[in-house]
Amino acid sequence: MKIDKKNYSRKSIVDNQIYPIADLLRFSKDQNGEIHFDPQKTHQGRGAYCLKTIEQIEQLFKKRLLNRAFKQNIEIEVYNKLRNEVDEWVRKIQEEEFPMLKK
Repeated sequence: MKIDKKNYSRKSIVDNQIYPIADLLRFSKDQNGEIHFDPQKTHQGRGAYCLKTIEQIEQLFKKRLLNRAFKQNIEIEVYNKLRNEVDEWVRKIQEEEFPMLKK
């Protein structure tokens, strides 16, 4: 008998809807209280998820929703660092999916 993999799902902190985990971006908070962007979803610690759409990513940073998800005030510098990491990840993914757009 073949055992199927479970289809895990998580709730997006932007719109509070449940999505398959493959469609989400993960941000993690480690034991030291540091916040990290976790595109491979492998870091240990508490996680917060956001759907992989430009609109939800924009809302996440505009409304500073990680403050509520991790129950702490996160400095603007940390948000800027995370935003840069996410933007770099998006550029990399777009280049892989659409190599003809590469400049």
